Amino acid sequence: MTISIWFWNDINDELKEYNLTNSLATTTKVWRWSITFISMNFLIQSLKNVSCLYFINSPECEIWLQPSTDFYIIIKRLFNFFFGANFTQPVAKFIGLFALLIYILGMIQWLITKLPRNGRNSGFSENGRN
Repeated sequence: MTISIWFWNDINDELKEYNLTNSLATTTKVWRWSITFISMNFLIQSLKNVSCLYFINSPECEIWLQPSTDFYIIIKRLFNFFFGANFTQPVAKFIGLFALLIYILGMIQWLITKLPRNGRNSGFSENGRN
């Protein structure tokens, strides 16, 4: 994924059209570099624990088997702040599965209607290329 965001032709063409001071160009560049640094961080962490590929039940690999509780705590605090709701794990599971369902339905709709008509080009960048 990290390599593909740097060689994405539609994005590169759009960035060539805008100045560096444009908010869209700046946001896109920040997004690209953020994804790159996060991916490099995960790669370094994975290389530190390469032995977990062979011995997943070893004590030093327990961190890879546990779900991320820090992210859950942050989301729980945000939900309590914004909605005053009791954000529990079943609620989180429902929201995640519902979002996945919406995403899959959107992907199916795109595959059935847009892809056969337009091909891979989404139509956002009309630079004379087809």
